[in-house]
Amino acid sequence: MTEAANNSRSTARKRGDRYDASRVELGTDLKAIFPYMMKGRNESVAYYPVVVDAEPLLAYIEQVKGTDQALTIFEAFMLALVRILRERPTLNRYFIGRRLYQRHDVVLSFVARREYSLDSSETNVLVRITPDDDPATIVAKLRGEIRVAKSGDQKDDDELIATFLKLPRGVLRLAIRALEWWDFYVDTPGFLRGLDPMRASAFVANLGSVGMGAAYHHLFEWGTCSLFITIGQVKPTVCVVDGKPGVKQMMELRVALDERIADGYYDARALELFDTYLGDPASLWGQ
Repeated sequence: MTEAANNSRSTARKRGDRYDASRVELGTDLKAIFPYMMKGRNESVAYYPVVVDAEPLLAYIEQVKGTDQALTIFEAFMLALVRILRERPTLNRYFIGRRLYQRHDVVLSFVARREYSLDSSETNVLVRITPDDDPATIVAKLRGEIRVAKSGDQKDDDELIATFLKLPRGVLRLAIRALEWWDFYVDTPGFLRGLDPMRASAFVANLGSVGMGAAYHHLFEWGTCSLFITIGQVKPTVCVVDGKPGVKQMMELRVALDERIADGYYDARALELFDTYLGDPASLWGQ
């Protein structure tokens, strides 16, 4: 049985589970005390550089342009990310309340600019991918949520933030503390479910879309996100080609990961799959 099958969603919610995840027992080794030694995500963060050969991906994007399998670089990356999180589900875990949980779904979060201008507003996008969603459904969900974000209409999460910001500073601080307490000891408050972008498997920043290189980013203490990935601009890079110096189109990724959820060997082997899957883009459709 595969690791993914072993971590599949239980049909019955057990005591100690959360609305979006099942509790994972920590055992009795050193890892069990990690959440008490390293209380926050930024005490536990590990940073990984990942470099992807982008030439097969760029060629594939040109090849399928105008077909029903057309993809952008960002969409291809997201398909690869979903596949990795499904096949290496230990990366789809989080700590809260000093306890470890396995997510039921893959939840992706990112920021969309409504326009490419200096004074354009931004909005958060949250996409929930269920185990039954195939690649076509995943791409359709991404495009649908981005379309809504760019429409300029105020979304539910924007309205929620606006409501909180109307509170006096002292009241807002108390409200946030109360929410953190409830989150720690009970579960995510109902009105935040499906809205809070920090309750995601991974937060992705596509810096390449604005002509920037990849940058390391901190993890957020608020919420439950254990993985932050930035995508850099695809650019010519000097590297070894067939044993000789050459130039290839490469894409840099920078990953911040809560090391309490998995060991370094597991992380490294999982992140290597970006180069594997983006190096064979047709496989992202299951071909």
